[in-house]
Amino acid sequence: MKIAFISDIHSNLEALNAVLDDIKKRNVEKIYCLGDLVGYGPNPNEVVEIIRKMNIESIMGNYDDAIGYEKESCGCAYNPGRETEVGDESINWTIKNTSKENKEFLKSLPMKKEIEIEGVKILLVHGSPLNHLLEYVKPNITPERLKELTDNVNADIIINGHTHLMMAKHLHGKTVLNPGSVGRTKDREPLATYLILNIEKGVYNYEFVKVKYDVKITVEKIIKVGLPVELATVLALGGTFNMGKAKNIKKNDIGFKI
Repeated sequence: MKIAFISDIHSNLEALNAVLDDIKKRNVEKIYCLGDLVGYGPNPNEVVEIIRKMNIESIMGNYDDAIGYEKESCGCAYNPGRETEVGDESINWTIKNTSKENKEFLKSLPMKKEIEIEGVKILLVHGSPLNHLLEYVKPNITPERLKELTDNVNADIIINGHTHLMMAKHLHGKTVLNPGSVGRTKDREPLATYLILNIEKGVYNYEFVKVKYDVKITVEKIIKVGLPVELATVLALGGTFNMGKAKNIKKNDIGFKI
């Protein structure tokens, strides 16, 4: 069985459509989403409605929680200063521009999901098994912390999101995977990323997939709707832009003519 796992779409409609088109070509039988459907990007309603229409099973991300419950913060580990300001502006804009119906859907998402496919047990969380929404399980995680996170997990594979970084770790017979981000990658390329898991008779292998999409369209939308220009720059540069060090950034500094 071939399964796709997507994560951290962040209201990026162009990236989501490109990924779904790519998945369709690969004869994938099932799609799961690891949360953060909304935030940062210009199309929260359209993204949520696609997930709902396609019946893609999703778990809750910290941004889904923040928007659904109209919170003041998403709990992200922002640096003090402009990075925090941009995060707050994104939260406020997304709350105002997400429909009540879609907020109710975001509130209904579970914190985790356990599935079993051909004898392989899989745990889906947005953050970590111990902190479902907020813990960042990054590629530089120590073996000691990874052991703490996986010791009491009754699953062969743990798949999480939140970091926007593709990752594969193996420890004591368990595999920890992160598909990266559909809509806001931090892998230094302006691409969308996702994960494919192949399971046959209890044996599995995985593949990370990178997909091109029209970043320019998303960037133009971000500027047009009044979201911070820094959010457009992050997309254009594949997540390498440091908001804390940037000063007086202008629209035409992001590599596209707006």
